[in-house]
Amino acid sequence: MFGSSGAAGAVSYSRCQARAGRAPQSLWYAVAGSVLLTGLAVAFAVTLDRLPALVAVNVTNGVAQLAAAAACFLTARRRRGAERRWRVLIGLTMSGSTIANIATTTAYLAGGSSTTGSYSPGQLGFFALYALALAGLLSLPTDPLDASSADTAPRTRGGYAITLLDGLMIAGSLALLEWTVALAAVVRAVLLDRLALAFALISSFGTLILGSAVLLIACFRRPRSPAALILLGMGMLGFSITSNGFLLIIARPSHDYPPEAYLGFIVSFLLVALAALVPDRPAAVDDEPAAPSRRTMWAHAMLPYGVLATAGVAVSLKLLSGKPLDRLESFGMVGLLLLALVRQMVTMAENTRLLAEIRERERLLHHQAFHDPLTGLANRALFMRRLRRALECDADRPEDTGPAISLLFMDLDKFKQVNDTFGHVAGDELLKISAERLRAETRAADTVARLGGDEFGVILDGDDSDHPCRTAERLAAAVHAPCLLAGRPYTPRASVGLVTADAVRTARPASPDILFHQADLAMYAAKRERTGRPVIYRPGLPEIGGQPRSDHP
Repeated sequence: MFGSSGAAGAVSYSRCQARAGRAPQSLWYAVAGSVLLTGLAVAFAVTLDRLPALVAVNVTNGVAQLAAAAACFLTARRRRGAERRWRVLIGLTMSGSTIANIATTTAYLAGGSSTTGSYSPGQLGFFALYALALAGLLSLPTDPLDASSADTAPRTRGGYAITLLDGLMIAGSLALLEWTVALAAVVRAVLLDRLALAFALISSFGTLILGSAVLLIACFRRPRSPAALILLGMGMLGFSITSNGFLLIIARPSHDYPPEAYLGFIVSFLLVALAALVPDRPAAVDDEPAAPSRRTMWAHAMLPYGVLATAGVAVSLKLLSGKPLDRLESFGMVGLLLLALVRQMVTMAENTRLLAEIRERERLLHHQAFHDPLTGLANRALFMRRLRRALECDADRPEDTGPAISLLFMDLDKFKQVNDTFGHVAGDELLKISAERLRAETRAADTVARLGGDEFGVILDGDDSDHPCRTAERLAAAVHAPCLLAGRPYTPRASVGLVTADAVRTARPASPDILFHQADLAMYAAKRERTGRPVIYRPGLPEIGGQPRSDHP
């Protein structure tokens, strides 16, 4: 009943409904089918005799498993990436689990018991499915609590490894605690088949890992589809609780499983099927997500160690009471300590990687803050910082040690006409060509910057063996060389003004404001002359409109 409704719902799944966030009608049919199938299993367990009830309930369990597998595979066809991956992995898990269910049902049909110690390869191979289920859980699309999207904070191998190790530590600690506190004494008090006990212990440990992974993801990750995580998590937790209940049943003197014990499996598999059928409903993401609280970070870091410490206290109390530890407790505690050591090493490696990423981002942010994004040259802020530093060093230089630093100010002529004639893309290309030419004709000690618009500035270091005027002429000639813009020839023109710190020092101490103003005056004098040659600042140059330009500091 459920299988047919789940398959029909998956095939008729509507993308428009998914985008709108509405549950398709087929999902409600699947919910109704799940309720009916669960009620049918309960009726079998209550009304039939034990052996027929076991057969009927296990057949119902197989239907639920097949329905979950069908829902996962059919909905995976319409998904991509992680949404498809987790459905395929969980679908494979559900398909494989039917093999063990068939073996168990066959044993009941033969009039036997599933705890007689005779296990088929299909039942023993069931343990390999825990790895598939865990991989499916870890593939569920989630984001860190402090990330706005998966693109900005993708899952890493280190993050998956830490989650896996945390699950192993929590599951192992809980299993050791359960064994030390209650289960060991119960098992020793009854005659129990070792193979049956091993089967139950391994199954219990595997389900504890799945349950721990669900809790870790739910508490410390942000799912992109909350409904899918809730249903899938509840299914895995129900599977874990039911499996651990079987471990307690098998430790009883009469350890045949009652039919009611399988009902938890049926409900768990149906919840997994519903999780696959839930339409994608991404969680709302803030443009500026809040950083995770310190409590959340500490809880994430200390939860596995806290559970491990609890198990360690139980083992220590047993030793203090004079009781010897059995092999399971001894090897289990050593294994958990080794897991904790590995987890710490992986955490340190992941923190080192994150620290390297943070430093790289800081370097990029620093570069973006002080460089022009179009040309890659220094921007006005970096230019002023270096000019101020150069003037401070120049102030301590003896006057007879050669020329001081010089400031060159360049403005491209008729740049607006370039944008109007060739387009803004060509105008940007002219800016990049001019920037590259200036950079090629200067030394590493000099600073070339785009000050804004079509204006460029160059700080010429005073240790240059060439005269600043000849350097300015060389830079102007380089900029004036013909080029191609939008596939058409064009000859750039620029006005260049030059000022040397020595020219200002005689009147008053040199400062960035004074040098900028003097270089600006010289540049406008060159623009009026229209010769294409640099103009060196000299006292008496007319002010621009009677006042210094306000667009320069």
